[in-house]
Amino acid sequence: MTGALGAARFTLGFAALAAFAAAACSRDIELGSDGAAARAGSGGAGASAGYAGTGGVVATAGEGGAAGASEAGCVPVACHGKLYECGDCTDNDGDGKLDAADPECTGPCDNSERSFDVDLPGAGADKCTEDCFFDNGNGAGNDGCRFSYRCDPLSVAPDYPPSGLASCAYDEAATISGGGTCVELGAAQAPACASACGPLTPNGCDCFGCCEIPANSRHYVSLAGGASECTSATLGDPSACPPCTQVPSCSNPCDDCESCVGRPEPLPSCMNGSAGCDGLKSCDVNAIAPCARGFYCITGCCVPEPR
Repeated sequence: MTGALGAARFTLGFAALAAFAAAACSRDIELGSDGAAARAGSGGAGASAGYAGTGGVVATAGEGGAAGASEAGCVPVACHGKLYECGDCTDNDGDGKLDAADPECTGPCDNSERSFDVDLPGAGADKCTEDCFFDNGNGAGNDGCRFSYRCDPLSVAPDYPPSGLASCAYDEAATISGGGTCVELGAAQAPACASACGPLTPNGCDCFGCCEIPANSRHYVSLAGGASECTSATLGDPSACPPCTQVPSCSNPCDDCESCVGRPEPLPSCMNGSAGCDGLKSCDVNAIAPCARGFYCITGCCVPEPR
């Protein structure tokens, strides 16, 4: 979808899933920076076009700085009231790249600048079940997003990617915790998933952390399944960056005129050459703080911080 971030859509509606709805409904909500929740808060940010880093966040002009150093002028961005490494205005891994400029930062709810792993506690007892990768909760399904590694056709012996667990072996007929089959949840997610996770999902990813890196390569890696060693330098190593299959109901593909994970700028064929932020502000790539207070730079556009 030319000129608009997040052309993939959630198809809403769970008449068959009693856990989500008592009556059926269906409508489209675009993922990524132009999702419904993001459009509702589109004020104040830098005016220049965005430049996305490898991790789906925008590279800014701040360079240098030892590990643990803060950058003057940087504005901290919290995630549901908590401050994590990718929003604390500190170069935690000492690579000279701060927060949204760090290729391994996927958003303000990411507590690791060292890898694509968000490094947050809270995984449920069922280690095969997934919820939104890009917020600060995992395992409980509190964002309305639900799926399972058992639904991924790649989850077979001997390595069972992306989870690496034999208990998560592929089973298309599996019933997911909370109700719904792989087919049903692959076709539709709850409305809450669109509003909570949609705006945080970078272009090129689905809401469960399966991202196409590099962009348009058809090479999908899981940032959620054992990604503690997955970095920009190890993308070609399946043991560090496990392969995965994107979930159609909440995938946000990379379009020609978008800044995406693994592709810094829109394709040359895109006439306007912008990040396509729709109603949102583009990130200011010439500033230490690429977005105004209360916003975070995700694939070229300033998205409201999760509250």
